[in-house]
Amino acid sequence: MIEVKETQLKQYFTLSKAILTALHQGEEEKVPVLIEQREVCISTINKLDEEAGMVLINETIQMQLTELTALEMEIQNQMQQTMKRLSNHVRYVHNEQYLRSQYEDRVTVSKGVFYDSKK
Repeated sequence: MIEVKETQLKQYFTLSKAILTALHQGEEEKVPVLIEQREVCISTINKLDEEAGMVLINETIQMQLTELTALEMEIQNQMQQTMKRLSNHVRYVHNEQYLRSQYEDRVTVSKGVFYDSKK
């Protein structure tokens, strides 16, 4: 069972690296799929621990968890930067849309037509 858990942790680590790579390359649309795949790894690991009746751990797993902790911190920082960047982009688009709407005609009047008010 420990070997299966180690394999799942390796897969989790690989998926975490893929998330970080996607964030660095600006491919945010790939992140939710990768996170879902990581959730499958987590649920498998939890099932293994439940079946064993205790938390399965050895030196290899301990080292993997240490590496994962550092990687998770990096992913969190990158996610925050991505969120700020996307938020700024959305704010910019809304501001641009607002500015464009200021110059649109409020009343629909055909242009180039003269209305004689004396008649």
